[in-house]
Amino acid sequence: MEKWIHIISSVITSLIIYVVAAYAYLSYKGFVYHDGTFELITSANAGLLDFSFKDDETEPKEQKVLLAKNTALNLPQTVIAGSETAPVTIYEFSSLGCTHCADFHLNSLNKLEKNYLSENKVRVVFIHFPLDRRSMKAAMLAECVAPEKKPDFLNLVFSKQREWVLSNEVEKHLINYAMMNDLSREEAERCLKNEDLAKEILYTRQEAIDKLKIEGTPAFLVSTENQKEIIYGISSMSKFKSYLDERLAEKEALN
Repeated sequence: MEKWIHIISSVITSLIIYVVAAYAYLSYKGFVYHDGTFELITSANAGLLDFSFKDDETEPKEQKVLLAKNTALNLPQTVIAGSETAPVTIYEFSSLGCTHCADFHLNSLNKLEKNYLSENKVRVVFIHFPLDRRSMKAAMLAECVAPEKKPDFLNLVFSKQREWVLSNEVEKHLINYAMMNDLSREEAERCLKNEDLAKEILYTRQEAIDKLKIEGTPAFLVSTENQKEIIYGISSMSKFKSYLDERLAEKEALN
């Protein structure tokens, strides 16, 4: 009898371990919202590509893909940095729980401020590409704060990333960040239950997977009136600035 009890206990333990591991795996991979729950679709990873934002990088590692002119995209257009009328738009595809994304958003993006963002040359649009449930909740709250508060909320969530990502009370932290950006507790709690908003964010994410082949974050779509190019990695900010200069020069030549 003891032998059978031991065997049954081992089987149950193995099943529990399998279920926990499977849950963690599915939460980490791509998902869609369906019938009140999130379901796995296409895999996506933070840092899948070699993202480095150092200025002293010698060998380029970024991959650029020029999109066909007839590629139809339905992306959000809320500008979080730069002027609304800037000729070059950087769509920043990012997951709020991704450390590489936080590094770019908090550090590298500031290096574009002086000569690009404040000079009405470049604008930045933040596109949510959540990689897990926690990042999904953060993305939803980012869309519920007032548009003028969105840049501050994104900066706060990125700067406090370790605090909420590693916490067992993710919603508590995220709601507090939203409240610090003028959203009431009731509004924040209601936001996290907004299925239409969840579906909208995931629709944009899926479009990025299907049409732009984005599999890792951060990734960037650089768009002008006549050209759209997706960049899957940046080897250095100096090279990225040179790339933006080329795009601005092309735009100027057409005027």
